[in-house]
Amino acid sequence: MVIVGLDEVVPRLERLIQKLSSDRKVRHVVLGAAAIDGSWQWSDAVGSANPNGTPMATDTPWFLASVTKLYIAAVVLRLHEQGLIDLEAPIPGCLPDELTTGLHVRDGVDRTAEITVTHLLAHATGLPDSLVEHRKGGRGLVAEIEAGDVAFSFAEAVARVRTLPPHFPPSDLTGGRCKVRYSDTNYQLLMLIAEQVSGQSMGELHRRLLFEPLGLRHTWFAGDRPLDEAGPPATSWLGDWPLEDRPLALRSLGDLFSTTSDVLSFGRALFAGGVFADGATGNLMHRRFNRFGFPRSAASIASPAWPIEYGLGMMRFAPSRAMAMGRHLPPLLGHTGSTASWLWYSPPLGLLLAGTADQATKASVPFRALPLALHGLRP
Repeated sequence: MVIVGLDEVVPRLERLIQKLSSDRKVRHVVLGAAAIDGSWQWSDAVGSANPNGTPMATDTPWFLASVTKLYIAAVVLRLHEQGLIDLEAPIPGCLPDELTTGLHVRDGVDRTAEITVTHLLAHATGLPDSLVEHRKGGRGLVAEIEAGDVAFSFAEAVARVRTLPPHFPPSDLTGGRCKVRYSDTNYQLLMLIAEQVSGQSMGELHRRLLFEPLGLRHTWFAGDRPLDEAGPPATSWLGDWPLEDRPLALRSLGDLFSTTSDVLSFGRALFAGGVFADGATGNLMHRRFNRFGFPRSAASIASPAWPIEYGLGMMRFAPSRAMAMGRHLPPLLGHTGSTASWLWYSPPLGLLLAGTADQATKASVPFRALPLALHGLRP
């Protein structure tokens, strides 16, 4: 494999990090890059990690937000390899009845039994998003978190979905174009299934299946502890509001904290075949991609101009020439998070990119800024 060189990449990323940090709403930026073959790795950080002025460092942990879905999908597929999860199993057979009964009722028909684990991984269920969608006159969990620190279980979050109409029936995953819609509910259900079949918490599962074997010593779920001391994480922001003021909610969301080095290490293992016992398992994540949409609350990301596709726990972003003003931009595989976090891999360049701007009002940064920074690079 031919890998793009360090000397070609770093000047572009240094310019990018300065551009991102010049935005008034962005308190800090950390950005890392690595060759998929491990031949080089680089990172840089600017700004203040916390409101108290602590400098952002390259080893400061940060909130992964929905980049965590890559890790969750990897754990689910590892359990599939171990024979504990059948990807085609209907979810009513994987979870207690009180969680699944009447979960997907559309036009008077209960289609919950049509939902499989693969539907959840692909966001192909049609289920509403438990975090942002709500009944008329009500408010979603995110709005409640903004109003005050709120603790909730996944079971409680999923129960909200039962009061909302599904967006479409579970999609046919064997046909042509598959209808998908991003919903955190799908991954809350996956985490509940993983815990149910294994008898372990998600923290324990990730530690056993990912953190320990891959040497991810500074990666953990809120409320847990990393394998080694990692120091306090950087503050994530929603405009001028610091998310660290909501510790109960952060723990309830079920997303990871990690360092840039650990995220790059996970990305290298995931895309180079070091996560799964059988390489064919990893290929399931990117065997098929479908265009998908976000809830309206994520309109800054969900613009039709941004051709984002989804596999099983993995995004693909391949900007068109028209969108890139006539330029060719290499496709990216990976995932992003609502706080402008990302883990991307460019197969043509053999290049991994990880980082965050830790600002929820800048959630489109991984789609707007990073591809343009890579324009013109050749392996």
